[in-house]
Amino acid sequence: MRHDRSVQPLRKITVMFQAGTTAAVMDMALPAHEVAFIFGIGPGGLTPLECLLNGRSEDEMISFRVAGSEGGVFFGHVVPSFGRLLEDRKEVYFTARILGVETPPPREVIKAMADLAARDHGTGCDCGCGCG
Repeated sequence: MRHDRSVQPLRKITVMFQAGTTAAVMDMALPAHEVAFIFGIGPGGLTPLECLLNGRSEDEMISFRVAGSEGGVFFGHVVPSFGRLLEDRKEVYFTARILGVETPPPREVIKAMADLAARDHGTGCDCGCGCG
């Protein structure tokens, strides 16, 4: 039986990001280029980033633009450092390639959910994720 490699809730997703000042030029330094996270565990539902990734397949690439004022909400708890990166910018263009989609062990999912709860995501934290 073939393993489904599509992005869906409770899967561990690894994404490689690039950012730029225009859609054609990816010239911005990011705090992290490769990010791994458990999809769909945020206390407020899916982030806009997760909505873009939902249902896509491993090795798929997408391009998108984020207004600077919306960065914290767009990336939310998934990549809060990206939200802070956009604070002083009008907009930033991104590409994202899905490097991996896997089913994590239940223990890893529970740990990720506990880590989110410990950081008070969704209840007005100050990490820049936009939940406050």
